Amino acid sequence: MVIARNDAEAPAAREEIPHDHLFKVTGLSATNLEKMAQETEADFESAIAATGYGGFNVALMLCTLPAFWSAVSVTSSVSYIFTRAQCDMELSLLDMGTVNAITYAGMISSAMVWGFLSDTLGRRQILAWGFFSSGVVEIAAAMSQNFTMLLITRFASGFLFNGPFAVLISYIAELHRTELRARVILLTSLFYTIANTTLPLLAWAILTNDWDFYLFGNKFVIHSWNLFLLATALVPLLTGLAFLCLPESPKFLMSRGRNDEAMEIFRKIYCMNTGNPKENFPVTKLVEEKSEQQGRGVDALRGGCAQLAPLFKPPHCIWLLLMCTIHIGCMFGANTLRLWYPQLAAMIGSDHNATLCSAIAPSPVTDGGCVPIQADMLTYLQSAVVGAGSVLTYSIGGALINKCGKKLVAGVCAILSAVVIVQMPFLGSGATAVVVMVTAALSFTALCSASLSSINVDLFPTSLRVMAMAIFLMCGRLGTIAGTVIFPALIDFGCLPPFITIATVLAACGLGCFLVPNTTLKKLE
Repeated sequence: MVIARNDAEAPAAREEIPHDHLFKVTGLSATNLEKMAQETEADFESAIAATGYGGFNVALMLCTLPAFWSAVSVTSSVSYIFTRAQCDMELSLLDMGTVNAITYAGMISSAMVWGFLSDTLGRRQILAWGFFSSGVVEIAAAMSQNFTMLLITRFASGFLFNGPFAVLISYIAELHRTELRARVILLTSLFYTIANTTLPLLAWAILTNDWDFYLFGNKFVIHSWNLFLLATALVPLLTGLAFLCLPESPKFLMSRGRNDEAMEIFRKIYCMNTGNPKENFPVTKLVEEKSEQQGRGVDALRGGCAQLAPLFKPPHCIWLLLMCTIHIGCMFGANTLRLWYPQLAAMIGSDHNATLCSAIAPSPVTDGGCVPIQADMLTYLQSAVVGAGSVLTYSIGGALINKCGKKLVAGVCAILSAVVIVQMPFLGSGATAVVVMVTAALSFTALCSASLSSINVDLFPTSLRVMAMAIFLMCGRLGTIAGTVIFPALIDFGCLPPFITIATVLAACGLGCFLVPNTTLKKLE
């Protein structure tokens, strides 16, 4: 016998949320979400995945854009002023290489300090105040009246800028779930492309003008190149203010035992991404990673040295040494070519320089005094094309990095870059050919560097991550310093030595990438 139930007795129909919608918002299936909600404790990866992807992540990327633009302007803006400033300051080729290198020297000198502070005291404060302070010093550099003043201020700018930028990559990684992390880090490198494209356009708008402003009885002169440096200094200032609006890294808070604060941040991210109330966040409790007494103030500083000790012991020290060695080679090739290209482009565009080798040949000494190189609009547009060239490689790399593996992408790109660079003295028969080859070489090295950064983030646990990244970046800057100083010295021996040297180093770097562990889709520790 079948007994019919009336509507009042029938159980209420349960509203089913489509599986596709759940997965799109959170990255998790309905079954996994229900299972996670029933768990008493959730680890970081489960919690960050439950926040979904949406408005917060977009806001994070918008704040990250000026940060990467600042990185390019702080390290590269001086390379555009040499055509104008070389006569005002009586700069030789070696002086130009020294000015390019001194910013990186400042970064190296502060690497360990910033890494220690950010791994013990937090990410957000370092990001906000580090960028802001760097912008203030950049304004002082823009007011430079002589070579010595320019060197000192550029060193100080590098010293202050290194900290927040080393923190930035770890901060981005700690605010994205596992399957998005590598792609996001790689795609944020597109911001480098935007900066490398817009910076030469800004240089063209300002440096092509003969502006000279005399102040204080003609004792203080502001040239067009001073105004260019001043314009680029405003970006780090705005970046520092932008990061004051973002939260602390919840992964860092969990590692410090501050789970209540981390949970509140997870809920805010969830609310911004999904539009749902914070109370609907499916995670109710987080895993205790460390006691709160160990996570604040003096106790955090006291425990810092003991906390970082594992970084210099096996197995971490082995991978750190390998990653740093590879990054030295990558930056030796990439930044040497990038920082010297604006000057080379101007030299190729000047009279009687039809080829790359004729442009970099030593110029005969004249008695007519210093005559600045006249760079036209085409020269700066060529630099913009070189900067924009990595768009395609980043797009392809973003699609392939999880399929082929990060180390394969990094190794192949370094080797391809070496192949292109070694052919430059032979095929660089005009400005167009040089632009194409430099664009290709820098695109490959940029993708290699982004892949290496993503690998380095995955290799080390939270308590060591920023220190490892700081050392990793410091070693890359050692390679940059070596390259920018060695390049003009090798030019004295002819056209071939500088390019063969760079290509050899990059090829060795590419082979070394195949020794790196596979970290594709690896969860953060």
